[in-house]
Amino acid sequence: MLWYKAWLETRTRFLTCLSFLVAILVFFVHHAESILPAKSNGYELMFYAHFYLAALWVLSVVLLGMGGLLRERATGVSSFTVALPVSRERLVTVRLSVGVLQAVALAIVPWIAILLVSSSNGRPFPISQACFYVLLLIGGGLVYFAVAIFVSSIVEGEYTAPAVAYGVLILVAIVCGSVSKLRTYLDLWRFITGDRYYNRTTHLLSGPFPWFGIACCGCIAAVLFLGSLRATGNQDF
Repeated sequence: MLWYKAWLETRTRFLTCLSFLVAILVFFVHHAESILPAKSNGYELMFYAHFYLAALWVLSVVLLGMGGLLRERATGVSSFTVALPVSRERLVTVRLSVGVLQAVALAIVPWIAILLVSSSNGRPFPISQACFYVLLLIGGGLVYFAVAIFVSSIVEGEYTAPAVAYGVLILVAIVCGSVSKLRTYLDLWRFITGDRYYNRTTHLLSGPFPWFGIACCGCIAAVLFLGSLRATGNQDF
C-alpha cells in the first residue's frame, strides 16, 4: 500500500519528466546526426547529448524529491498519512526507494532512446560507453536527489522547498567551481557529465571507472537520507 501510495503521489511528475527527457534527447540526437558529415562517428555528439541529459535529469530529480509529510501538512492531508499503522521512518524509506527507482529510470530510459535513434541513423554508439555515462549520472547524481529529499524534510511549502533546493544546488556549484581545490575534488557536475574522463581526441570516456568517487557520492547521499529520516521523525504533525 505504501509503495502504491508513493507511486500515485509522484507518477504525474515522473511520467511528465520522463516523456520530456526522451522527447528532447531523441529530437536533439536525430536532428544533430542528420547534419553531421557522413564520415563522422558522432561520438562527440553523444557527450553533448549526455551533458543536456544530465542538466535536465538534475532538474527532474529535484522535482521528484519534493513532497513528503511536510508538503502534506502544508496541504492539510498529513493527518491521514500519519494515522497509518506504520512508522514515519517506514514512510520516508518507501518514498526514498520509489524516488531512487524513478531517478534510475530517468537516466536509463533516455539513453536507451538515444542508442536506438543513433543505431537507426547508422551511427551505433558503444554500449559500454553508454553504461559508463549512465553509471556516472546515477552514482553521482543521487546526491542531488538526496539534497532535494533533505530540503523537503526541513522546509515546508509547495513552492518554497523546491526553490530552496535549487538555490542550494546552484550555490554549491558556484562555490565548487570558483575555488580551485574544491573544483578538483568536489565538482560533482563535471563528474556526472563525464567531463573528467572525456578524451577530446577520441571523444570517448577513458580511464578506470571511478568506483571510489561513486562510493563517496553514495556516502554523502546516505548521510542526507539519514538526516531526512531524523528530521521527519522530529517533526510535530
